[in-house]
Amino acid sequence: MSEALRAAAAAVIIPDVAGRIAASPERQASRATPAEVLALAWAAEGLTAVVIEAQLLVRALELPITGGDANDAARDHAIQTQMGILNNQFAALFGEKGA
Repeated sequence: MSEALRAAAAAVIIPDVAGRIAASPERQASRATPAEVLALAWAAEGLTAVVIEAQLLVRALELPITGGDANDAARDHAIQTQMGILNNQFAALFGEKGA
């Protein structure tokens, strides 16, 4: 993949492109540029990853609080790990640096 295509895709404003295509898919989908298509694909991948990690966070939150130090520590670690992963993914999706 060319650096020019990567740069163009990185500059795409995803909500604008998605909204334009959703409003008139018959007309607008075929008009999407390669950079817009790539940006939408990256966004779909990123959102899928967020959903998977969010599901794991929910499962960690559902672990019972047992009152046993080892079990509760494992639960807390799982929750903190998933929160860190999700925060990094949010930063990547929204273009923030160093989350």
